[in-house]
Amino acid sequence: VNNGLMHVFEHADVSVCLGAEVRRLDHAGGSVRSVSFVRNGKEYSVSGDLVVLGANAIQSPAIMLRSGLGGEFVGLGLHESYGWNYEVYLDGVDNFDGSTITTGLNFGLYDGPHRAEHAAALVYFENRWQHGMRAEKGRLRQVLPLVIVTENLLDPENRVILDKNENAFVSFKGASDYATKGMAKALERLPSLLKPLPVEQIFDRGIRPTESHVQGTLRMGTGPADSVVDRDMIHHRLRNLVVVGTSTYPSCSCANPSLTAAALSLRAASRLA
Repeated sequence: VNNGLMHVFEHADVSVCLGAEVRRLDHAGGSVRSVSFVRNGKEYSVSGDLVVLGANAIQSPAIMLRSGLGGEFVGLGLHESYGWNYEVYLDGVDNFDGSTITTGLNFGLYDGPHRAEHAAALVYFENRWQHGMRAEKGRLRQVLPLVIVTENLLDPENRVILDKNENAFVSFKGASDYATKGMAKALERLPSLLKPLPVEQIFDRGIRPTESHVQGTLRMGTGPADSVVDRDMIHHRLRNLVVVGTSTYPSCSCANPSLTAAALSLRAASRLA
């Protein structure tokens, strides 16, 4: 999907190099001087006045670690929101009426004083058969797949490091107690939340392997004492290095982070314009 940006790629000053792996950022005197990458087994180097790093929350810190930029927070705090699958059998009400993959969001377990003790939860109504069809005549659509997602906390023990070949290696011990307690409380309150619906049975379909939005390994903040980049996504020490994407997130809500990531990238661009 080009999203109307093809004119950018067609510009005479823009080159796209596919199949390339960035290995390091060469830096001196408080700025990045060049970027080294490998393509088809050969190493190349390109230079520029501005470098934007957006290789996700696993590969971006790995590139910085290979570049000798492993400060106190680089690679630490790898996390994402914590998700669990449930499925509801409905009594006499059909589901799956089209629209997008998520047809509704319920904020009934979201904000409140409970967040001092455990995570907020967001309930997603799914418009797809994740767990197979209901094998009862005339009741095929009387199913409501749910995804419950909670906030999570950063933990320095969940991190990206380098292996012996200087490639990214993830060391991850699991979700925070804050997140898992929030999920347990959400399950306790789920029947009450669904009370307006004719619920026949609720099935626990298990933990989700990932929410596919890893974040937190190059967090933003006020200075090198608490973060890697500033509020404009610019590296605290290398002022011509901009880091974009969810690696910069210092916290984790239970909402999808993609729109905020796009907004932060636009913000960074506006600061540099």
